[in-house]
Amino acid sequence: MRRASILSLTALLVTLTTTAGAQGERPFVRYPAISPDGQTIAFSHQGDIWTVPVAGGSAMRLTVHEAYEASPRWSPGGSQIAFVSNRYGSTDLFVMGADGSSPRRVTYHSSADNLAGWTPDGRLLFETRRTYRQVEREWEIYAVAARGGTPDRLLDAVGYTPRMSPDGRFIVMAFGSNGYFRRGYHGPANKELWL
Repeated sequence: MRRASILSLTALLVTLTTTAGAQGERPFVRYPAISPDGQTIAFSHQGDIWTVPVAGGSAMRLTVHEAYEASPRWSPGGSQIAFVSNRYGSTDLFVMGADGSSPRRVTYHSSADNLAGWTPDGRLLFETRRTYRQVEREWEIYAVAARGGTPDRLLDAVGYTPRMSPDGRFIVMAFGSNGYFRRGYHGPANKELWL
């Protein structure tokens, strides 16, 4: 009986090890971002930031931290990568060199900051609920210098996932509070794109 239990446990461990190895061949990656020169992809995997050549090859881990780090975004020149991390509790913005050198914290607010991207002049565009949280479910749109400083609220309007045009004249964002999981919903809370 005891020998049968040991053999069963051994078979289970071999099966789990083989399954884990097979899953390692196709890792689940999130938030891919292609570098401005089109040669490298930055992404989040298991709570850290990684890069890999577009043509394939070995991935390089840029951050090694117990906190959750995600949403990498390349700077316009490709020399830096911004990302979000909860290293200090709430989600803040961080910037590091494209080689993973010297991650530094950019925002310091107790409210969550969600990185949207870079502006053409090198600031970080993000959404947050810092100041004017009222009945709206949407977030406020802010920008902050990549070296840090006081963030500026860019719009009186609120929305999600803002993106700035290459010339810096326009911002497009999603507006509406309908959840993505309600695909058949048609009503006043539908998500729309606003310019």
